[in-house]
Amino acid sequence: MKIKSLCLLISMFLMACTQEILITPKVLPNAVVGQYYDTKIEIEKVTLIDGLYFDSTIAKNSGLSISHVGVVPYSDHTIIIRGIPTQTGTYHIVLEGVTRDAYGGNIHFRKEYDLVVVK
Repeated sequence: MKIKSLCLLISMFLMACTQEILITPKVLPNAVVGQYYDTKIEIEKVTLIDGLYFDSTIAKNSGLSISHVGVVPYSDHTIIIRGIPTQTGTYHIVLEGVTRDAYGGNIHFRKEYDLVVVK
């Protein structure tokens, strides 16, 4: 009986220590050449250490722009992608950051997206 109780206690502790940052959507909708595209990537409200890192391969002449909204330490962190795509292709987007967990440790998160532009 003691072993079962110990196993239950350890599993509860491990589950409490593994936190995941919610980032939506899971997949970006496709964009269509010549049609207005407007989508958001939203990261749950957390305090980021050293801010949010994001990078993309979206070219300046693609017709699309990417921007970050949320400059105060504890705010909604939103990436906005909008514009009228001028060419087909696939663009890669990476979001990365670090926040604190409830126990004073760090939670590192990384999310990668592919934005596909079709005809």
